[in-house]
Amino acid sequence: MLANFFITSTALILAMRYYTLSLALALWLGQHAVKAQRTEIPDWLKDYNFEPPLQCTANPAGPLNPTGEEATCPVVVDDDTAFEKHSWQPWTYPPVCVQPENEKDPKLCVFTYTKLRGEAGISIVTTPEIAAAGIDIIGDADPRWIDWARGSPLVVSEPPPYEVRDLKDKGMGVIANRTIRKDEVVMLRHPVMVRLMDPTPWKHQDVMKLLHRAAVQLPPKEAQQMLKLAQSKGGYIVDDIINTNAFGVLLDGVDHSGLYLDVSRLNHACKPNMYSRFSSTTLGMEVVAYRDIKPGEELTFSYTPLNLLSEQRQSLIREWGFNCTCSLCASPKDSAISDRRRGRIQDLLAELDQPKLRYHAAVKKRVDEILKLCEKEGLYAQIGDFYTIVAEVYSSMGDVGLARKYGELAVKELIHYAGYDHERTQSAARFLEGLNRKAHV
Repeated sequence: MLANFFITSTALILAMRYYTLSLALALWLGQHAVKAQRTEIPDWLKDYNFEPPLQCTANPAGPLNPTGEEATCPVVVDDDTAFEKHSWQPWTYPPVCVQPENEKDPKLCVFTYTKLRGEAGISIVTTPEIAAAGIDIIGDADPRWIDWARGSPLVVSEPPPYEVRDLKDKGMGVIANRTIRKDEVVMLRHPVMVRLMDPTPWKHQDVMKLLHRAAVQLPPKEAQQMLKLAQSKGGYIVDDIINTNAFGVLLDGVDHSGLYLDVSRLNHACKPNMYSRFSSTTLGMEVVAYRDIKPGEELTFSYTPLNLLSEQRQSLIREWGFNCTCSLCASPKDSAISDRRRGRIQDLLAELDQPKLRYHAAVKKRVDEILKLCEKEGLYAQIGDFYTIVAEVYSSMGDVGLARKYGELAVKELIHYAGYDHERTQSAARFLEGLNRKAHV
């Protein structure tokens, strides 16, 4: 229950799923900041309608809707409509589609746009309905809105403070070429391929044909870089590359895999020095320094949930075809100490789930211990999720004041470590919004 919530599914954390393409702007603006009120809206936003009459799940990524302008669904485009209307806007090429094995299921198509953010390409293998609902990701978001929504301007290091090198036994890797400071954003990337995660309604060979088409329609630069990425599963090369390197994303609330080229070059470590922030509005992924990093250090991600025990991590890592030899796994002593701490965190979370221990002294004792253990283990990116759990515990105890306190801390931490519009952040913000309503009743 609570412990399982904290140890989110492998697909969610590993893929840093962080995350929904169709962000409901009105909902987000109402819940983004812990204490944001209409009086804090800057002058340039005052003419916008924050609650336009939506007629479908598609929502604007920006620029924002002027007052009085209705948000309507983009027209669904597929191979038939392209042939009939001689138009497939906004896509660069006419969609290529395959039929499902069950006539009740939708078509699966490949949609390609070659000028994402004015310079890159993206191919999306999904249903026509999902592609239409998520169409706004290929538009350019209003940079003023993005900066305001984030709470501060996004500054990405230029020139890049890293180099991609051949690390021999480890394959390709990313190495710092200067000192990188904690919380410095070293990369901002968007996916070149997005694929529906569940292909079972369609024949395997048909799905592989669409993946081939998706790769061929990318600009040559992106296609060539993609084909150089690691493979581990076998089978058709594009499918293998996606299975090996992709992150989980949500498109119109449906699970998809997203392939980010440079981000995929980061190797695994159980105590990484980098983390990612994900925007479900733009599909942008920021790669951020967990701590200060010295020149010559390798930049690393964790491919597994940060709070798993060593045996659990190794079991998952073997699915990528390698055994972890990071500094934590290479030291039996350090690994044993880490396992004791992480196991204790799981035990304490399970105790918080017990009704008989839901009184203030017992909850505070366990919260304080978990925070100390998280600090020792460097699990800072997990603390936002933990604060959400604590807020829910206090809410169930009827202490709205403490529930709001930890709800505000949760949103703050999740904005920082997950992203301002990540699904986890949105969920925590909705919960906090409900607590605020209770407090004013």
